[in-house]
Amino acid sequence: MGTRKRMSASQERVLVLAVDRDGDLERKTRIRSPVFGREAVMVAATTLAVADPEEADANALFAAVREHDRLRAQEVECEVGAVCGLEESGFKADRKIRREVEELLSRQSFSGIVLVSDGAEDELIIPILQTLKPIVSVRRVVVKHSQSVEENYMVLGRYLRMLIFEPRYSKWAIGVPGIILLLAGILVLANAAQLATLSILLILGGTFLVRGFNIDRFIAGMLSQKSYSYIRLFTIPTSILVLIVGLSSGYSFMTSQAAVLLARVVASPSLFLSYGGVLIGYYLQGSLLLVWAAIGIALSGTLMTQFLRGSRRTWRSVTGLVVLVLLFFPVDQFSSYLVTGGTSSSLLLITEVLIGMAAVFGVVITLYTRLRSRPPIPTTAAPNPSSSPGRLPRGQDEDPDAADER
Repeated sequence: MGTRKRMSASQERVLVLAVDRDGDLERKTRIRSPVFGREAVMVAATTLAVADPEEADANALFAAVREHDRLRAQEVECEVGAVCGLEESGFKADRKIRREVEELLSRQSFSGIVLVSDGAEDELIIPILQTLKPIVSVRRVVVKHSQSVEENYMVLGRYLRMLIFEPRYSKWAIGVPGIILLLAGILVLANAAQLATLSILLILGGTFLVRGFNIDRFIAGMLSQKSYSYIRLFTIPTSILVLIVGLSSGYSFMTSQAAVLLARVVASPSLFLSYGGVLIGYYLQGSLLLVWAAIGIALSGTLMTQFLRGSRRTWRSVTGLVVLVLLFFPVDQFSSYLVTGGTSSSLLLITEVLIGMAAVFGVVITLYTRLRSRPPIPTTAAPNPSSSPGRLPRGQDEDPDAADER
């Protein structure tokens, strides 16, 4: 019985892991992660503590070494290691942490992980670690502070220095207020106090809008993608602008051609049942061409992007453009019918609709038959477990169709 117990204990080996999610160790020292082994982690902790004595991640590294020694004293087989993320945290940092943890786990046969962290942010990677090995324990390091007023001011000063000198905080905490104060001072000197107030409101509103909807990150992400992403970056805003101009043009045409009818409807809304069709017809005649052009620009941008990526959905965009062109004539005839009425207009409308339906049916059947005749995409082989997460094995490209879904 005692022999079996000793054998199971000898087979158990845990990895004491210190996590630095924001990458302070690599930024403030010349040490590159992952760090493995007691001596290497001690050197990393000491170097980081010397570089920045107020850095909490240094305490986490020392705590990991202490936890390693405590487990060894209890006759638990273990090793200690440390991994780092990136300064901006988020997806890239978590992917880097996962890759480095996989490297540490491949060095020996570990049955579980003892996580050592210095705060709740580092513990956000627990779900990632659980997909690799079970987490048998979590050790959280909290730096003790005196309750005296002097040390409270020291802690406050530390965070104020972060707001001033850390770029990711200072550009919002200092940069935006600096622009506001500078612009307000210039406008006050120019005797434009009311304009200064308006400028402050616009800057604050724009800042809240950009950060609230992550517009800056969206634009940066678009610019960091492949070259064909610039096509969408151009066509989407262009199509929106053309659409706005088209809607405005329709209203202007309606007011110029049916000003009397519009005035009657505005004065008595019940007359809309009598004159609404004519007003809608004039509005369509004035806006139809530009609205169709806006939709065509958007579809053309999607078509060019899919063509450059080699996507099989290129034919879907081609079909959309064909349908858009064929649909223009019935809608144009419908607007004429609303304005003039008459049996000849209605017959012409029905004829154009039937011709358009036949043409769309023929195009769709032709493209569907062409796609059915194409060979299927071969199934990709299972990725190598030792390769980086989220990447396909070498020699296999990402499926363009799957990328389109994103």
